[in-house]
Amino acid sequence: MTYCLSLKCHEGLVFLSDSRTSAGVDNVTIHSKMRVFELRGHRVFCLMSSGNLSITQSVISLIERDIEMGREDPHLDTLLNRTNFLETVHYVGQRLREVRRMHAEALDRAGISFNSNFILGGQIEKHPPEIYQIYPEGNAIHASSESPFLQIGELKYGKPILDRVFTPRTTLAEAAKLGLLSLDATARSNLSVGTPFEMLAYRVDSLEVRHRIKFEENDPYLRMVCDRWQEGLIQLVHNIPELDVLKQ
Repeated sequence: MTYCLSLKCHEGLVFLSDSRTSAGVDNVTIHSKMRVFELRGHRVFCLMSSGNLSITQSVISLIERDIEMGREDPHLDTLLNRTNFLETVHYVGQRLREVRRMHAEALDRAGISFNSNFILGGQIEKHPPEIYQIYPEGNAIHASSESPFLQIGELKYGKPILDRVFTPRTTLAEAAKLGLLSLDATARSNLSVGTPFEMLAYRVDSLEVRHRIKFEENDPYLRMVCDRWQEGLIQLVHNIPELDVLKQ
């Protein structure tokens, strides 16, 4: 299982992902689910994935192959040379559909569903920052002021805190804390989600990767944030008045 989260606020974008991959209780491994691509001063992208690991790795391999080949052939479509964000999203969708065609027969024989999802976010030059969720079919939706965060994977445990607290007016620093708490809530309720947690915090118009962080299980800041949140929740429950009928 996987949990990846992206948040869009007025100061920038925050991307977070766990790194645990599970194929059963006795086969748990660590794989990064976040890729960052940068042409400093021109564009920055963060690509996160959930679903079948072999499929998502195949898609990313095609994207990286195109970037490498694009250095020799500037007319080749790549992640780093599309005119705008929508074209870039369509490019990733095409690569996803390409992998689907390549593996469709084998997946059908094995009874495996094609369930890979991606989140692509970032900024191209002076265009506004964007976040898109790309579905297995290659179609996509984007984050908006009404829906300022997007999730893929095991999303239900980490969603309540975001629904209650996160808004487009949230600062970048607060968004980072909320994202960590959302991942921690998911990891506590689902053992197939776990550390290391990866984070990219991108500030609007910076057009470079400045804040990319990996949080191991015993990272002091991660533990401090999560422990204070838990202690605060416990204290809040204690401070809520009791039902009168239960006082009798």
